[in-house]
Amino acid sequence: MSEITIAESVKRTAVETAASLSAQLRQKINALVALESNWDGEQAKSVKPHVLADVVETLRQLSQRTDKFCEPFLAPTFDGFVQMEWRENNRSLDIEAVDKGWSAVGTEIGPDGQRHYHIGEFERNDFAQLMNCYKWFSGNESIWPLL
Repeated sequence: MSEITIAESVKRTAVETAASLSAQLRQKINALVALESNWDGEQAKSVKPHVLADVVETLRQLSQRTDKFCEPFLAPTFDGFVQMEWRENNRSLDIEAVDKGWSAVGTEIGPDGQRHYHIGEFERNDFAQLMNCYKWFSGNESIWPLL
């Protein structure tokens, strides 16, 4: 019987947790799990298991706590993290896992037709802030939550 590493165990748990998500999101998550080092041909790192687990848990909670969940585009970053990207109407939201937690960028097209950018960072375990950012994106909040 072969031993399972902690990283493999975390990945397996993330995939199991993803079972409550849509088939499309599960497919995206499985693709992230399958990425190996150098996936871009330029020394990119594979997705860090704990980051994958955090992303899956975040998506699971968002999908359960919002009336109308909009699925994000998921993109690996060269340094082993993941970015979640939402686009809709006049707003977009990019939340990227980073060393110290999450980095968020919100973009909106104002009444003047100009793009307005909002940025902020918060702890990985600060789901309330993440939820506030998602509420802003979905139009339920008019003021960027990370002032």
